[in-house]
Amino acid sequence: MKKYLLVLTLLTSFLAHSQLNRGGMRNSRQSQMNQTPRKAPEPNFQVEKYLGIVIYDIEKAAKKSSIKLSSEEGKKFSNLLKKYNREIKDIRRINSFTLKSTKEMMENFQKNAQKNGDFSDRTKVQQTMVKNLTPISEALKVKDRAFDKSIKELLSEKQYKKWLKFNRKMYKVFPKDEEKKE
Repeated sequence: MKKYLLVLTLLTSFLAHSQLNRGGMRNSRQSQMNQTPRKAPEPNFQVEKYLGIVIYDIEKAAKKSSIKLSSEEGKKFSNLLKKYNREIKDIRRINSFTLKSTKEMMENFQKNAQKNGDFSDRTKVQQTMVKNLTPISEALKVKDRAFDKSIKELLSEKQYKKWLKFNRKMYKVFPKDEEKKE
């Protein structure tokens, strides 16, 4: 008698378990059908990040480079950053139309390419972008070289390494001086 009860209990538990699983599968399928498809994010081309335009927060830069702003070295560092920020803001203001039109051109291309799936004009758009941004890039390189040289003279080797590490995190890379090969 005990064996019959045990077998009956086992069969009913298996039956109940299988029915619950089947019902659960049906519910999960229905919930998957009811979900809306995910949309691709809106294009956001960052022209300033592409060019390496960075406006420094003086206190944060000093902290990351282990420089005390109250010291003589810190005051020189602060003045260098203020001067650099002013020059970069001037370049950005003078070229604001070019930067804005390039950003709009790239975002429009990305929207159309996502919508149509046609990326055939990519090289043409990239060449136009490079052509538009080359003069700005060259002006920035000149400013960056001079700024990097003055920072390198001011900071110790250890502080300069921290400075470069801080800049890499902000996607800022200083151009190397091209050595003349003879």
